Amino acid sequence: MSDQVTAQDAARLLGYHINHVYRLLRASVIDAEQFNRVWMIPRSEVERIKRMQREGRLPKGTLSP
Repeated sequence: MSDQVTAQDAARLLGYHINHVYRLLRASVIDAEQFNRVWMIPRSEVERIKRMQREGRLPKGTLSP
C-alpha cells in the first residue's frame, strides 16, 4: 500500500468534491507535493484532515465558494 494518494483518491476518502480538494491544496490547508500536474498527498495528511472533520473543525463534504 502506497503512503501517498492522488487528489482524486483523497477527495473520495474525505467525502469532498475534487474541486474542493484543489482549493484546499491551493490554500495550503492540505500538505502535498505536485509532480508534473499530479498532486500526491501523504496518507497521514488525509488522516489529519479526517480527524479535523470528526472534531468539527472542517465540515465533511462542504464545498465552499
